[in-house]
Amino acid sequence: MKFAFKIVSGTMLIILVMFSLSGILFIHNHFQQAFELQMKINAAEFDLEKYSIETMLTEQLSADSTINQERLKDQLYTLSAYMGNSRKLYVAVNEQLVWGNLPFSIDPVTIQNGDMIEYENMHYALLCSRVKMNQETITVIGAYDISTLYEVRNRNLTYFYFIEILLLFICAVLISILAHYLTKPIQSLNEATKAVTSGDLDTVIPITSHDEVGELAASFVLMIEAIKKRQQELEQALKQREDFIANFTHELKTPMTSIMGYTKILRQAKYTAADKEKALNYIYSETKRLELLSHRLLELMELSANRIELQKIDAYELLQEALQLAEERLMIKIHCKAEHAYVLGEHELLISCIMNLLENAKKASDKELYIALSGKAVTSGYQITVSDHGIGMAQSELKRIDESFYTIDKARSKKSGGYGLGLSLCTRILKLHHSELHIESEVGKGTDASFLLEIVYEEA
Repeated sequence: MKFAFKIVSGTMLIILVMFSLSGILFIHNHFQQAFELQMKINAAEFDLEKYSIETMLTEQLSADSTINQERLKDQLYTLSAYMGNSRKLYVAVNEQLVWGNLPFSIDPVTIQNGDMIEYENMHYALLCSRVKMNQETITVIGAYDISTLYEVRNRNLTYFYFIEILLLFICAVLISILAHYLTKPIQSLNEATKAVTSGDLDTVIPITSHDEVGELAASFVLMIEAIKKRQQELEQALKQREDFIANFTHELKTPMTSIMGYTKILRQAKYTAADKEKALNYIYSETKRLELLSHRLLELMELSANRIELQKIDAYELLQEALQLAEERLMIKIHCKAEHAYVLGEHELLISCIMNLLENAKKASDKELYIALSGKAVTSGYQITVSDHGIGMAQSELKRIDESFYTIDKARSKKSGGYGLGLSLCTRILKLHHSELHIESEVGKGTDASFLLEIVYEEA
């Protein structure tokens, strides 16, 4: 059952019940008031008629102490003619009919005051009086036509039913239009849901109101945007995974192919001592590259699986230690300028992050070019920056710089023994520190790589 039909049918049912009950109760109350008023008028007329009959009987009893039924009958006939033929009376003495013009037969013994009789579609109200006079029981019954009251009530009911049907028809049309207007946004949402289910995330949902339905439509739009964003993220993650697998396979294949080629040379009987040394050196260097690759991959896996505990660290000492290690391992001259401050971090991971940034700066620079390491307190925290005046990067390359195995200059990376995993490690490390890597670069002018750490202030 459609929601709009439920609204129309439910509303119409409520209107029908309420309007019918109120109308019928109103007509019934009006009829009851008119009936009571008519009965009061009838009672007054009956008292007058009863008084006239009692006066006749009193005069007869005064004259001869007996009731002359024939004389009483003539007197009642005259009274009836005087009051009009519409008046219906029944007079009995000792339950024996003396005179009556009722159109129907009755049993005077069972008749009670206020009884109602329906005869030939006519309604009569009966008023009854019984008195004893000179050992005689006089029964007087008056029948009063109240059919007009019932006719008026029936006409009112007929008119009410006609008005009710007309109003219900008008209400049905108006409520149907209103229900269509109210459910149209819901129908749009339903169609949009089906479209989204089929994979169409570009469905446009108009927001035409600011009520609950409008809020629902707005929430649905936000849900679609979230789904689209999540889909894009999943597609990007899938592409990165495919690129990772392809690059990883390539990185394994290249040294393995070299190792197999030089191994084949060594298995041959004819080779010189120089060829042997060259082959062994190449096998050794490629094996070291595979070892470095496995270590970097293990570091990435550990950073993805574990959470760290941040501790208070002296930032100045951290940078001095990184400077010393870099000059010893990378054999480069670094310009260092650091301010004293305490930060939250994990010591070894931060050393690894800084070393990777310095190593990348070295790969992007020639020996005579400038590489700097600095640390200073800024408004939002403690900023550590690694700068170089190397080859730089284009803006299009900055978006993929933290992808695993992504390198800008493949030849330079191979020559320097890089695999494009350094910045991926830095990104993971900084994420554990609730920070992120910011890179500003310009081709031919150099690169600035920086990140922020939370400062721990000394207690007063």
